[in-house]
Amino acid sequence: METLVTLLLALPIAGFGATALVGRRLGRQAFWLPVGAIVTAWAVGMVVAFSALTGQPPFTGEHGQGFGFSLYRWIPAGDFTVDLGLYVDNLTAALLIVVCTVGMLVHVYSIGYMEHDPGYWRFFAYLNLFMFSMLLLVLADNFLVLFVAWELVGLCSYLLIGFWYKRRSAALAAKKAFIVNRVGDLGFSLGIFAVWTTVGTLNFQDAFRGLDQKIAAGALEPWMVTGIALLIFTGAVGKSAQFPLHVWLPDAMEGPTPVSALIHAATMVNAGVYMVARANPIFAQAPEAMVVVAGVGIFTAILAASIAFTQNDIKRVLAYSTLSQLGYMFAGLGVGAFTAAIFHLVTHGFFKGLLFLGSGSVIHAVHEEQDMRKMGGLARRIPWTYATMLVGSLAMAGIPPLAGFFSKDEILGSAFRNGFLVVWAVGFVVAGMSAFYMFRMMGLTFWGESRVDPHVAAKIHESPWSMRVPLVLLAAATVVIGALLGWPLEGGTIHAWLDPLFEPARELLGLEHEAFGGLDVALVLASVAMATLGLAGAVRLFGAGAGRFRWPARLADRDALVASVPGARFLYRASVNKWWFDDLYHLLFVVIGGRAGAALRWFDERIVDGSVNGIATVTVAAGRGLRVIQTGRVQNYAMGIALGLVALTLAYLAGLFR
Repeated sequence: METLVTLLLALPIAGFGATALVGRRLGRQAFWLPVGAIVTAWAVGMVVAFSALTGQPPFTGEHGQGFGFSLYRWIPAGDFTVDLGLYVDNLTAALLIVVCTVGMLVHVYSIGYMEHDPGYWRFFAYLNLFMFSMLLLVLADNFLVLFVAWELVGLCSYLLIGFWYKRRSAALAAKKAFIVNRVGDLGFSLGIFAVWTTVGTLNFQDAFRGLDQKIAAGALEPWMVTGIALLIFTGAVGKSAQFPLHVWLPDAMEGPTPVSALIHAATMVNAGVYMVARANPIFAQAPEAMVVVAGVGIFTAILAASIAFTQNDIKRVLAYSTLSQLGYMFAGLGVGAFTAAIFHLVTHGFFKGLLFLGSGSVIHAVHEEQDMRKMGGLARRIPWTYATMLVGSLAMAGIPPLAGFFSKDEILGSAFRNGFLVVWAVGFVVAGMSAFYMFRMMGLTFWGESRVDPHVAAKIHESPWSMRVPLVLLAAATVVIGALLGWPLEGGTIHAWLDPLFEPARELLGLEHEAFGGLDVALVLASVAMATLGLAGAVRLFGAGAGRFRWPARLADRDALVASVPGARFLYRASVNKWWFDDLYHLLFVVIGGRAGAALRWFDERIVDGSVNGIATVTVAAGRGLRVIQTGRVQNYAMGIALGLVALTLAYLAGLFR
């Protein structure tokens, strides 16, 4: 098993190195090396995941118990020692299924999507480096190795968002993502420092046991544990784009669409969710921190959903839907539904990867157009793309029996039963909003009359098979994975896998498992009804023959419909302008921050440096004035001495006769 886990990391980094060295020479055949490496890594990853989830050797202990080993001693510095250690348990296995599968399909999809790009080989090299970084993050057995992988993932995100670096918008988006993530990473690094100073180790299992022991002995105040948990959560807020660090993810859509699917829907943004779930023993000891996690998550969910209502760029609609679904996951973690949150992470990875790759197929068909107002009527022209995106949209809306229904409703049910009624109520509303904006997207893109430019309309075509096959496979997974892992609710396969890992945390929080019963049925039916209502509203407004495309335009023109609904004009403008968060941050950090920086620079240059330079100037001037008396002639110095003696004598005599 050690060999397999090591090979899982070695394959993508070897693919990156080989592609970086010889990819340019291979030209259009450069994909063979990186894609072959990832396909092989997928096979290895599935063997590792299967062994962990079925309790095969060396996973023969208590169900859910992990297997870890050290590659070598990385940092030996007195009492501070860190191994480059790897750890696999059922939580790791669940993440491996998503990362390896979606990563492999994105690599295959990119063969056709990026075929004519001059940076073809460079793109695949970056994808392989990202896969290595993400796998290292998932497999790490201590906070420091995880943090290194965390930063490598951020580097890959920067490289891939700004892949088309000659495009100014892409370069700015990459820089924005990098800077915003550094804010969260600062808090994460402080949290890691706090863990070390508290328990003297960074290994996950040792650190969790050490914290439990110190808390039991009364050596740690509750506020200290809460502080550690919140600092760790800060890193998750940045990486998973939660409020208030959510502004980088929509701009990251400037990267190629396969990047959006791999990094910003299915894998990288899930790193924060995984990290909080991995640190569940810390959060279970800090219920106040969990309330913050739930609050931030559910607020992000409704904020992002409200913005997705009015976006016209197909990828930005999906970007805000990603923010909203990540908010659901954090809400699940915050209410103690750890298994449900990871379940939603798994299902979301498949159906959101499908939707992003489907949007890439649409963009490919209409020759790089992303504005849905210039689409319409595409269902007949690209039927494979339409059918697979319809499956993904239904799953996203939470319509049974597709993947999103099982995981989303389990989070909402857990929130209600665990007493987080506000979280449940907001999540319930978001369920309807999600269905509405997803089928608004489907309506504007595929239904009704074509609004495609006539010169482009004649060239619309379905994507090549290298792009269609990943869509079909992801659609098939979206259809079956929810029922496969989550039926029956609260007792499905995913619970058998993960509940033993999270049971100690649930016991600390006083949460008990309850059989799926009448209350849960009522909550599920209410949630499905809400989603159906949102879906029906979108179909009515944006479906074929409804004249629905002009409706949001009339809202923008403040027609009679807007005037008849109090506050509708403001809400529409707020949604279109993303609630002005980008403008607010520009004002605070660019305009005001820039002026404050300029004032500080003036103070530093004129006052601080001026004082030091002034002293130096006076010293130099005084020295220059005294230099004239240094003639080098002995007789002049003798005369000076004589005159000095005369002056001293006169002063002495004056003192005697006073």
